[in-house]
Amino acid sequence: MQNTRIEIVEALTESQLQMIKAMEQEAFGPHGAIDEWVLVPLARHGCVALFMEAEEAYPVGVCQLLRDFRQPDKCYMYGYYIRADRKGMGYGFSFLNRLLEQLHEDGFRQICLTVSPDNTGAVGLYQKAGFVVIETRIAEYGSGNDRYYMVKTL
Repeated sequence: MQNTRIEIVEALTESQLQMIKAMEQEAFGPHGAIDEWVLVPLARHGCVALFMEAEEAYPVGVCQLLRDFRQPDKCYMYGYYIRADRKGMGYGFSFLNRLLEQLHEDGFRQICLTVSPDNTGAVGLYQKAGFVVIETRIAEYGSGNDRYYMVKTL
């Protein structure tokens, strides 16, 4: 993974929009609802980070980040996923660690996220990176869509 880099995009091309939407659906199935109406303002006013591997046009991973308006040194990880053909190969942990380093350099002191308790792979990844479950939010995204709220202090 030495030939990888994080690329922050501020505007998305049509092909990037379609690619990220496809990755979102692959990662979250019917619950993956991110589309142009969310991606465009996220890229322009939040942060869309792509984990790129040398010589590949298609990212290995994608993460969307938002700054907390009430706590400017806090970042909310809106979406985080690794391409299906790269799962289980260490890309998830590498991408997450590099993101956390970058966020710390950018002045963030706390990172938070929500994740399905059933997504044991993601929960384990976040715990391995130092995130702690603070609470379980019942019906966070509607009935039957409970989420762990996890936080990491940098």
